[in-house]
Amino acid sequence: MDAGGQGSGETGSTGRRRWIVPWQLAGMMFLQYFGLGAWVVPLTRYLQAPTAEGGLGFDPFQVALVYSTFAFGALAAPLLVGPLADRWFAVERVLAVTHAGMAVLMTLAAWACISPLTGPEATLTLLFVSLLGYAIGCQITLTLTNVISFRNLEDRAGTFWYVRLTGTLGWIVSGFVVGWLLEPVSVQPLGVAAVASGMLALLAPGLPHTPPKGYGRPIREVLGLPAVQLFTQRSLVVFAVVLFVGGAMNQFYTVFTSRYLADLGVQADLGRWGRWTPELIMTLAQWCEMGCMAVTPWLLHRLGLKRVMLLGLAGWLLRNALLYSGWRAGIVAIALPMHGWSYAFYTLVGMHYVDRQAPPHLRAGAQALVTFLAHGPAILAGNLLAGMIVAAHRHELWTDWEAVWRWPLLAYLAILLLFAALFREGQASSVSPTGFAPSRQSRA
Repeated sequence: MDAGGQGSGETGSTGRRRWIVPWQLAGMMFLQYFGLGAWVVPLTRYLQAPTAEGGLGFDPFQVALVYSTFAFGALAAPLLVGPLADRWFAVERVLAVTHAGMAVLMTLAAWACISPLTGPEATLTLLFVSLLGYAIGCQITLTLTNVISFRNLEDRAGTFWYVRLTGTLGWIVSGFVVGWLLEPVSVQPLGVAAVASGMLALLAPGLPHTPPKGYGRPIREVLGLPAVQLFTQRSLVVFAVVLFVGGAMNQFYTVFTSRYLADLGVQADLGRWGRWTPELIMTLAQWCEMGCMAVTPWLLHRLGLKRVMLLGLAGWLLRNALLYSGWRAGIVAIALPMHGWSYAFYTLVGMHYVDRQAPPHLRAGAQALVTFLAHGPAILAGNLLAGMIVAAHRHELWTDWEAVWRWPLLAYLAILLLFAALFREGQASSVSPTGFAPSRQSRA
């Protein structure tokens, strides 16, 4: 009887955990992306707006420099995620401490923008330094939210997409808060991001306990260095090249689309209910992303990995073709949703592909390498290129946006053809737990 009662209690406890854990992780994802979405989109218009309109009056290259902090953060993430979460500390504790630091740094960034004690050069310097620290923490937490989800979801291949979907919902809600209830061309979005990080710092210790898994293994392994050997497979190399180019070209959209929409006069006047700014209208991308993520497991089963990823690349191409055309209705109704479509079907499915290819002991390191590729040198190169091109085509009162959007359009056409021709999804990982490729005999 005692044994049976104990077994029944364990079964009930397991059932409760199976139900509670996805909701805990969903809340984590919501706050993670709520804080990020609160400032990433509106900050660019705030930086570029003239001081007479409440902005900081930065030129396109200065804006690109500020946004390049994300690239430097991604360069640091692979060096920190492996030791912190795979060897030394529980993942939920790393999340809590990192978000506490992010809250302080975002508060400092907000102060730098409005303090009368800082001039234009000092504002740029303080904003860059504080956002650089925030970006390093953000890239660490973006990776670790995936790691803690994959380690604690029993059916990670199916359930993860729905947990991650709540992150997209958080981004949408932040867009409504900032773009409808607050003033996006102001320092207010930075304050919202600081509050979101502070809340997650308080809630993270209550997440499922996820201890480090790297005790007793060499440092090169917990750093994820053996995961580099995964790129001996041609398909992974193709995926990496396409991810790099796509991430670089995506900076044209991330940094300058809200300004482009404002120049086109895209907004919705709701009378006494206020107005929907370009920042809020851009959340159409996230609505589409949520729908795409909801059907991703079904599409992967029906179409296979490569065809779903091709759908994502085709979305990038269509998005930039419409941005190049300048057709306002098409941009709002199709191009903006295609941004979320592409993120779900290429970037997120690609993350699933890398997790599938990596051995279990290297998955955290492999996810860090994906973060490096998608958000490191790709964003740095893309920001600098986009800033230079926009500056070259900006005149006193107008910007030649057609010339600007031509560059990413041609790049997306090239990587779509490259991926279609060379990517094969059937190759399995050949990295052993020691970090070396197994011999022919061991493979047999």
